[in-house]
Amino acid sequence: MKKVFLLLSFLIFSCLSAFSWEVFFNFPPNAGQLKNSVLELIDSAHRSIHISIYSLDDEDVISLLRAKSFEGLDVRLVMEGENYVKNIKMLSDLDIVADPLDNGLMHSKYIIVDGKYVWFGSANLTNYGFYQDFNNSMIFESPEIADVFEKDFRKMRDGYFESSKDDESAMLFVDNVIIKVCFSPSEETFESILEMLKSAKSEVDVAVYSFSDPRIALVLAALDEKGVKIRVLADESWNSSSYSFVPKMKEFSFVKKYHLSKGLFHHKYIIIDPNGRDPVVITGSYNLTLSAERKNDETVVILHSKEISLRYLDNFEALYISN
Repeated sequence: MKKVFLLLSFLIFSCLSAFSWEVFFNFPPNAGQLKNSVLELIDSAHRSIHISIYSLDDEDVISLLRAKSFEGLDVRLVMEGENYVKNIKMLSDLDIVADPLDNGLMHSKYIIVDGKYVWFGSANLTNYGFYQDFNNSMIFESPEIADVFEKDFRKMRDGYFESSKDDESAMLFVDNVIIKVCFSPSEETFESILEMLKSAKSEVDVAVYSFSDPRIALVLAALDEKGVKIRVLADESWNSSSYSFVPKMKEFSFVKKYHLSKGLFHHKYIIIDPNGRDPVVITGSYNLTLSAERKNDETVVILHSKEISLRYLDNFEALYISN
């Protein structure tokens, strides 16, 4: 088992050094790859590990963070307060700043290592997040991207959460990929997502856990009327509840609820025109809800890249067929 883990580790970081980014999904049969990407990234750290995470209970991740802290590395975290309190016994010896319980959610999910590598996506650092929920993540090797995330991290470490933070969105060009990084709560983040959706010419594919923002639904419906191919996969359990308008959306035939007997359909990504002139992927921690725009700390990364969009499209097609 250890040899397999080391081989996966070598392959993951060989890809990183060669291409500066990699995408991970825990859709079977690659269910262990996403967790391995986290463990190997943390283990590769020489100076610092800064983590913003909604939930953390995976014992392997926690043990490795303890070990790195014991080695003298700068290991610091930001967490959602409710989940920190729930797991405080296993987390109390780590340097963690928790979001106050009466605020919106600290829902971001990212790891910054040595001011150079950034891991981000939909996955929490939990056993369920790695092995039962369907999730995606990316790693970028880029000091420029890392610096943008560090600014957000430092503000939360200083106690500025949700609406008390200034907008820190940034546009970057890294290895022929145009990247926009946004943080919520922010109208700019929502408007950036809306702008990308409205620009769609041929196809929009959405994989999302929570879908309750009617503005986005209406934009998708308008695109559908124009002949743009629209496909939405949304978690069956959450989107069968009173919180979601999906049960009331019978006229929106492009929405399909994804059933899982265990775990959550926890993705939060959008693919726009993957075979067009300007393919785009939107990913991060942002569900399509009003809370994501107005209340929660969230991360949204918009990537203009055909190669990345096709990687996400492969995952989406597999999910769509399997449902």
